[in-house]
Amino acid sequence: MEKEEERARREFTSEAEELLESFAVDLAELDEKRGTVSPAIINDIFRAIHSLKGLAGMLGFTGLATLTHQLEDLLDRLRLGKVQVSSELLALLLDCHAELIRMVSAASSGAETGERREILERIERAAAGDPTGKKADLLAGLDLDAQTRKSLTEYEEYRLQENVRIGRSIFSLTVQYDFLDFDEKLRALTARLNAEGEVISTLPTAAGAGIGFRLLVGALLSGKELVALSPEAQVRLLQSAPEPRSPDGEEGLASIRSLSQNVRVDISRLDNVMDVVGELILEKARLDELIAVSGSSLDRRTARELGRISGDLERRLNQLRRAIVDLRMVPISQLYTRVGRAARKAAEELGKEIELLTAGGETELDKVMIEELADPLMHVVRNAIDHGIETSEKRVAAGKPVKGEVRIRAYQQGSFVIIDISDDGEGIDVESVRRSAVRSNLIGQDEVVDFERARELIFSPGLSTSEAVSEVSGRGVGLDVVRKNIHELKGSIEVLSDRGSGTTIRLTLPITLAILHALLVRVGNETFALPLTSISEVVKIQEKEITTVEGREILALRDAEIPLLRLSDAYGVEASSQNGRKFVAVVRLGDRLAGLVLDEVVRQQEVVIRAVGNRIRGIPGIAGATEIGKNQIALVVDVASLVSGLAEARTARRESRTAVSRR
Repeated sequence: MEKEEERARREFTSEAEELLESFAVDLAELDEKRGTVSPAIINDIFRAIHSLKGLAGMLGFTGLATLTHQLEDLLDRLRLGKVQVSSELLALLLDCHAELIRMVSAASSGAETGERREILERIERAAAGDPTGKKADLLAGLDLDAQTRKSLTEYEEYRLQENVRIGRSIFSLTVQYDFLDFDEKLRALTARLNAEGEVISTLPTAAGAGIGFRLLVGALLSGKELVALSPEAQVRLLQSAPEPRSPDGEEGLASIRSLSQNVRVDISRLDNVMDVVGELILEKARLDELIAVSGSSLDRRTARELGRISGDLERRLNQLRRAIVDLRMVPISQLYTRVGRAARKAAEELGKEIELLTAGGETELDKVMIEELADPLMHVVRNAIDHGIETSEKRVAAGKPVKGEVRIRAYQQGSFVIIDISDDGEGIDVESVRRSAVRSNLIGQDEVVDFERARELIFSPGLSTSEAVSEVSGRGVGLDVVRKNIHELKGSIEVLSDRGSGTTIRLTLPITLAILHALLVRVGNETFALPLTSISEVVKIQEKEITTVEGREILALRDAEIPLLRLSDAYGVEASSQNGRKFVAVVRLGDRLAGLVLDEVVRQQEVVIRAVGNRIRGIPGIAGATEIGKNQIALVVDVASLVSGLAEARTARRESRTAVSRR
């Protein structure tokens, strides 16, 4: 439990760091463009504070939640134009930023995040239209005559105050030009001054011959530097810039970067590193091959040393691979929030009351897997609400609570992650599935459908048990798409159901697709890679042990009859036979078993999957390609799609027999 709390604090600190960095950037832009404030900047600040409030509330940081709540109210009034951007308000927001850094720092170490009453009072006054509680005159020390000050517009006086507040010296420049070219020279002077500071006001003055102007300028330059910049002007200092504060006086300005050790990395960069690891694994395989070939010609000491180097290299590569895989891992809880919103929306559309319960959110999956899993998981949850959970009337009649339950539980099992999506609804109605399949022309009118057959049919394209089309269902786009997506992730999907008690959809997924443990096998002269995560066992048989039943090959293995698929047939490769000997890789997808018939088992090897060209990509059962040695390429078999193809072939044969019997 303590480790979970520490990880939660680390994740909070990382998220808070990013939000406060965004807040700081937006404050700088707000300061820079306050004369023409973009509503987008205010909205960005509001969203950052709102997100920080949510994080603080979720983890129980009450002081931080209180401050961000108050600040959110102020920003909301700012968005609505009820509070104006001013130098005092910006100063308050900067102080709030510093206070938030202090509180996040305390939260990251597990300390109390109590808010300071003084800053809450300042926020309250600002929301009421008085950010400071007193109207300090920033221009009180300015050597500016009353007449000139009265001549300033409201905006010019505001900019003058702002230049004083941010610590610029204020100068008065008097210039005189001829009528013939005064506009050109005045524009040139203004451009030079704005490059080094800000021309706050330009006022005409009395002059003998020609025309004169008096410019108020805010700059971080000395009087001599300003004279050098505008030699034609008479320069007078109105107010010096304040002395810079010493570093010892910088309270609350410590960077939050010291609080978090997290670095956000684009997943494509990790993919590139993984590719390099894949290349190193290949080089390691070549080294082992060279040692094996040269073993007899090496002296014992050299052979032993090379073996030691190979072993050390393998250990280091395994450590590096595990480290990169760990970098790609994120908790599956990231999906739960998104799925929760979709579940509530679906329940509202269908007029059902549901409660979504989640468990195992700390279970980790590859970031790429998480993103690809989002849509299938959402679809399964919506399916559970639509087809699983009954209406309130039916639930009451069945003695169930009015509110239905949908549960998502994730847990790790070996190198797999299992995700169970369960509901306490009415379970699979076999007769309803049969009627829908007949209506969709998937089966004949007289075909008998048992529970096993119904589980196959619900994954058929175009099947929908909904009587009417709605926003949620009824268009026949359902679990077939989910199964396709799960198979693309090298996973499997299984359906468990008890009539009247509910249904569980079980998704089984590899933890990562970055590097696979594969079994290299040979069929004829071709080498293929089978992911070990898909293989239950490999058995050696004789050809005569294979029997044919109703046109399909079967292997009797212990108490099961396993349908077989020859890789030579699947990929058009001429198989070889050594005294009738064959190997069968028994694979399991969900509750289904199948056997892949091979000629030879070569070895186990870690492989990195590479993308293949469009021509090969269209071949069923190909997940990609991998290098297994120097200038040696093997196709990686997509076991899930092969086994699914075998099931679809059985279905097609069954439907063909049904069609013949009708005639």
